[in-house]
Amino acid sequence: MATMTAPDTIAAIATALGPAGIGVIRVSGPAALAVAGQIVSSGSEIELRDRVTTLVSLRDPYDGSLFDQALVTYMAAPRSYTTEDVVEISCHGGIAAVRATLDAVLAAGARLAEPGEFTLRAFLNGRIDLVQAEAVADMVAAPTDLSLKAAREQLGGRLSGEVAAARAQCLGLLARLEAEIDFSEDDVPPVDRRQAADDLSAIRLLLDRILDQVECGRLLRTGVRLAIVGSPNVGKSSLLNALLRSDRAIVTDIPGTTRDTLEEQFDLEGVPVAVVDTAGIRGTVDSVESEGIARSRRALAEADVALLVFDAGRELDDADNAVVGIVREYGLPVLTVLNKSDLPEQTGHRDLAALGIGGTAVPTCALNDAGVAPLRSALLELIGAGGIRANELPLVTNERHQEALRAARTHLEGSATAVADGLPADFIAIGLHGAVRVLGEVTGEDATADLLANIFERFCIGK
Repeated sequence: MATMTAPDTIAAIATALGPAGIGVIRVSGPAALAVAGQIVSSGSEIELRDRVTTLVSLRDPYDGSLFDQALVTYMAAPRSYTTEDVVEISCHGGIAAVRATLDAVLAAGARLAEPGEFTLRAFLNGRIDLVQAEAVADMVAAPTDLSLKAAREQLGGRLSGEVAAARAQCLGLLARLEAEIDFSEDDVPPVDRRQAADDLSAIRLLLDRILDQVECGRLLRTGVRLAIVGSPNVGKSSLLNALLRSDRAIVTDIPGTTRDTLEEQFDLEGVPVAVVDTAGIRGTVDSVESEGIARSRRALAEADVALLVFDAGRELDDADNAVVGIVREYGLPVLTVLNKSDLPEQTGHRDLAALGIGGTAVPTCALNDAGVAPLRSALLELIGAGGIRANELPLVTNERHQEALRAARTHLEGSATAVADGLPADFIAIGLHGAVRVLGEVTGEDATADLLANIFERFCIGK
C-alpha cells in the first residue's frame, strides 16, 4: 500500500467539548512540532522531546499573550498513531479554554482536520488496515462492555488475520491457474482439478467460520429495539424500571398513566437494547391518551421484538384481546409476560392459550424483581443472542464486512462450479479474481476512494 504524503498539518479537538478536567488538541503532520513551538511560551528551557510530556505555558501566536498552561506530548514520526509527527496538547477543560487552544494552533499554521482524518492517515500510511480503522470508530461508539471487547479484538487484528489468510489462499490458487493459462504451450503441468476443488472447499469453510454467529455480531454492534406493550395498568412501566434497574417510568395505580412512549437503553448481557414503554392500548375518548396509543403503534412498527404483558391478578378483558390483535398486525417475535405474579392468579397459561398465544409465558413481579432474571434470559434467546460468550465473541460485527465476505463466498462457489463442470482455467479464475477483490475491500488493499469517503465521513472530528 502506498504511503500518503501529506503536505499539510492537521489539528482537532480530540476530547468531548464541555466542562471537564482537561481537553486535548491533537496535531499531526510535517509541521506539527513547528506549530506547537509557535504557541509554547518562549524560553530557552522549553524543549519538546520525543515521547516526553512537558509542562508549558501557551501564548497567542499573534500578540504573544499567555492564555493557559498545558502538558504537551511530542511523538516523532514514524512512532505515532498516524506515523507522522504528532503533538498532543492537554490544556484545561471547558469550552472556552479548549477553543482558545485550538484557535491558537490553527493560527500557527495547522488546518482543521476532517472527520476521521487522523485515522485515515493511519490507514493510508500503513499503521492499521481498514478493519482496524473501523474498529476505532466502533470502540468510541460501543454501548456495552461486550461491544467494546468485540471492537477491541477487531482493532487487535483478529478479523484482519482471518480475512488475510483467506485472501492469501485465493491468491495462491489463482497464481497456479494463471501459470497454466499463460504457459499452456510450455511444459508447465495443469492444476490438478481435484486439488483445486479441495482448495476452494477449504477457503469456503474458512469464510463460513468467519461468518459464524454473524447475527450475534450484528446484535453487539447495532442492538435491538424492544417494545413493551399491554393494556393499561398491567405493570409495563414497573417492568421497564425493573429491566433498567432504575425508576425511569412513572408508576401509579391509575390506568393510562403512560400517555406517551418512554425510550431508554439497557445492557442485556452485552447486547445494547433500546426499550420503549408504550401507552396502554384500549378504546378511549381522551385525545391525549389516543395520541399516546398511536405512538405505541409506531413503536411497534419500529421494534424488532415485543414484550406482551398481562396482569396475572385479573381476568383477561376486551382490552387484552385488542392488544393481542394489534401486536399480531406487526408480525414481531413476541415474549409473553404474566406480571403481578405475587397476586392470586386470575390469568394463567390456559387463558393465554385461549387467546391463541403459544409458548410459555414468563411470570414476573416487577415491583420486587421476581422473575426478571428469567425474563432477561428468555429475551436473550428470543433475539438470538443466547450464544454470545465473552470468551468467544463473533468475528464479524460490521454489515459491510458481512456483505463482502458473503460476496466472496458466492464468487468461490462460481469457481467451484467451473471446476465441477470441467471448464478451462480462465473460467475457474473468474470467481477467484472476484473473491480476491472483495476480500481486499474488507481490509483495504482494494478500497476505492468512494468506499473510504463513506467510511471515514462517519467518524468524529479528532479521531
